[in-house]
Amino acid sequence: MILRTELKSSTHAGLIPAWEAVARTQKANSARYLLIRQPDHARLAGQIVERFAIPGASAVDDDIVQGVSLHDEGWADFDCGRKRLEATPAVYSEDGVALNAEGKPLSFLEIKAGDFLQAWRGSIESAEAVAPVAGLIVSAHFRRIGQFGMGLGTYSQSDEAQVREFIAQEEQRRRRLMRLQERSEKEVEYWTDVLQFCDLLSLYLCCGLQESVEFPQRIAPKGQTITLRVNDGINKLSPPIFASEMVFELEANPYPSPGGSPARLSWRVM
Repeated sequence: MILRTELKSSTHAGLIPAWEAVARTQKANSARYLLIRQPDHARLAGQIVERFAIPGASAVDDDIVQGVSLHDEGWADFDCGRKRLEATPAVYSEDGVALNAEGKPLSFLEIKAGDFLQAWRGSIESAEAVAPVAGLIVSAHFRRIGQFGMGLGTYSQSDEAQVREFIAQEEQRRRRLMRLQERSEKEVEYWTDVLQFCDLLSLYLCCGLQESVEFPQRIAPKGQTITLRVNDGINKLSPPIFASEMVFELEANPYPSPGGSPARLSWRVM
C-alpha cells in the first residue's frame, strides 16, 4: 500500500532525489491517510509512459505500456485484504487494511521479503503473460530494487538470503525471455529505466509531494536526468516528456474510513 498523509510536503531550496522524498512520506505519521493500492499506482505509471513524447526516443509500443501498467499487479490481493501478510507482523482493520502494532497502515516499504517476493513474482508473471519484453523489464525492475536494498543494508540476514535467491532465479528468467524476443540488452535496459522513471513519478504524485526533485534515470534526449518542480499546481518536468499538459486521475481510499467514499486525486503534469 502507498500512504498519502495529511502533512504538507517539505520545501527545500534546491533539488532532492525523488526517491528520498517518496521514502520520507511513507515513514511519516498522520491522523488520517489516503491509501493507494499499488496496482492502481502501476496503472498510473502505464498512463504516463503511454503519453511519452521524448524527441529522438524509441517509440513506446503496447507491450511496454502493459509491462509498466502491470509492474505491481502481484500486490493486488495483499492491498485489498484478500490475502494476509505472513512474514510481516500485522493486524487488520475491519475493512482489511494491514496495520502495524500502533495502528498505522503498513507502507509497501515495511513489508518483509517473505511477502514482497510473492508480490514481485506475481507482478513479473502477470507481465510475462503479456509479452516477453514486459516480463523482462518488470523482472529487471525488481532485481534492481533487490540489489539496491542489499547495497543499503536494509534487509535482515534472512531476508537478504531470500532476495539473493530471487535475483539468481530472475537471472535465469532473463536469459530465457531474451531468447523469445528481438530487443537487445541495451534496449531492455533502456525500457527498464523508463519503467523505473514512470514508477517513481507515479509514486511522487500519489504521495502528494510538492518538493523539487531529480529523477536518477537518464532517459532524456541527451542522456540527462529529469527534474520536477511544482508551479501554480502544475507538475513541470524538465526536459519535458509530454507534447502538452496532461491530466492524470486516480482513486484513493481514506483511512480511517467509517463509511467514507473513495477520494478522487487529480494532477496536472507537463
